[in-house]
Amino acid sequence: MDKKILLSGAAALLLVGGNMTAPVNASALSLSIGGETSVSATMTDKCGDANQDDDVLATFFDTLHDDYDTGGDAVTTTSAGTIKTTVDAIMDDINTDVVAAADLTTSTAFSYLDNGCGAASEDNPVLGWSKELSLGASGTLANGLSVSWSNTLDLTDLNAEQGKNSVTFGGAFGTLKIADGAPNAVTAALVGDSSGRAVAGFNDWEGHTTSAKTAGNGGTGLLYTAPSMGGMDLMVSWAPNASDSGLDDANYQDTFGLGLQFAAGDITIGGGIQSASAESACAAGGTIVAAGSTAQAAYDMIFKGDIACGDQTATAIGAEFAAGGIDLGASWSNRDTDEGDVTTMNVGMSTSFGDYGLSMDWTNTVKEYALENVEDEQTIIGATLSTDLGDGVGLGLSFSSNDVSLASEENGGGHAGELNNYRAQAKITVAF
Repeated sequence: MDKKILLSGAAALLLVGGNMTAPVNASALSLSIGGETSVSATMTDKCGDANQDDDVLATFFDTLHDDYDTGGDAVTTTSAGTIKTTVDAIMDDINTDVVAAADLTTSTAFSYLDNGCGAASEDNPVLGWSKELSLGASGTLANGLSVSWSNTLDLTDLNAEQGKNSVTFGGAFGTLKIADGAPNAVTAALVGDSSGRAVAGFNDWEGHTTSAKTAGNGGTGLLYTAPSMGGMDLMVSWAPNASDSGLDDANYQDTFGLGLQFAAGDITIGGGIQSASAESACAAGGTIVAAGSTAQAAYDMIFKGDIACGDQTATAIGAEFAAGGIDLGASWSNRDTDEGDVTTMNVGMSTSFGDYGLSMDWTNTVKEYALENVEDEQTIIGATLSTDLGDGVGLGLSFSSNDVSLASEENGGGHAGELNNYRAQAKITVAF
């Protein structure tokens, strides 16, 4: 429940805009204050996929030789000079931009992902809190221009406020939203998206949060939504400077997006495209470092797996419709870069029966490296059951499974890149 305080026009405008002096009508601007806090009990098996031991260079590159090298260049020697020559030969068959370091030896180690548990095990359930405060103000000026402001403060993690502050102007021309985190026309128009469920485990691409936008989608940006025409909404976004630096050395500048949404009866279709041009190209390979290298970094370098560099295009489309008391949705998105690409597909449904609500979803994300048909994959299946315990108080029970296959982890022992984790949570939320 939002608490609302009516301020005089002048006072409210000072609160929202500092020195705004435009006249307001008799309705004044209203300030709304709301928020929520929740307590949760969470269970996971994140320690179940044990950390893999560091892999020595000979084993690491022998595997690459077996899978991708056609020149018979197996690493079978202990001579540093011969190892460098052999590794360089293997790289010539995979990626000529990558070379070995001069001091490589058979004992050079590549480390794998860390589950954060060390030698410990889970101590379930884990009790936790979340706290959020929402502020807003809105009103209509005497000339008919509507103005609204909103800001959400994550009191649990004050560093998680990116994209939570915005000012919106509306009128016969449509709406213009200015916000940090650069609002994106693609995700604004996308419908049918039920991805982004919380999971446990080594890896999470967060569904369309990653693949439906480019790396140029950052900083303070604008989102314009044109007036609806026959059930069709057109959206245009602009991110002037992804780093918000005000300098022309930002790698991504003037990133534009276009979104379109169309509704006909119980069916809505929406999606769009965003393009980002980089000021600098992706790094052209490099040297495999002798110490401190990670298997993931090596794979990204060798097989060109960086998804945050070079020119990029994000495309997405989704649909949602209602049938027999069930809301159904499906969506697809792709981030295409000069190196790795990320594609997400998801299907979801929600319904209610009596005082209870039920939602279920399936999300699949694939990261494709640019070379040798190497790819990583994540599949999430989740469900949530919810009910109201009273005015402003809700109870939710959720479960998710996270299946991940990582090419860079295949060389090690233990799980060998095939990871599976679950997350179960009971949460009580109090809103005000």
